[in-house]
Amino acid sequence: MKKLLPLAALAAFLSAGCTSLTARDAEPSGSELFARHCAGCHGDDGEGGGPTAAAMQITPPNLRTLRMRNAGEFPTDSVTAYVDGRRAPAAHMTRQMPVWGNVFARTEGRTAATARVEAVVAFIERLQYR
Repeated sequence: MKKLLPLAALAAFLSAGCTSLTARDAEPSGSELFARHCAGCHGDDGEGGGPTAAAMQITPPNLRTLRMRNAGEFPTDSVTAYVDGRRAPAAHMTRQMPVWGNVFARTEGRTAATARVEAVVAFIERLQYR
């Protein structure tokens, strides 16, 4: 006669499987995305002193002063447009920063890319000096 798993053991197994699946499939937070994709240039604190900043031709800007440089208002639309690539640099300037909207879309699809860009922008807004 075959032994059957006790119902409690089966429930625990299924519950653990669902939990790990949910955790694995969860969308990364803005802080996680920033750490993974932005901090190399902008630094963990967003002030522009990441480990690759010294090797760049253009100094990464201090992202913590965006609100101060915009009359006390965080420029959400402008930052979003720059991160997702809709805003091109001014004439004769080069863009060293990747177009993250395209990068995320290639790996995650357009809907997830938009959500990731929004999460990064919201995190940058939380970094602002008061």
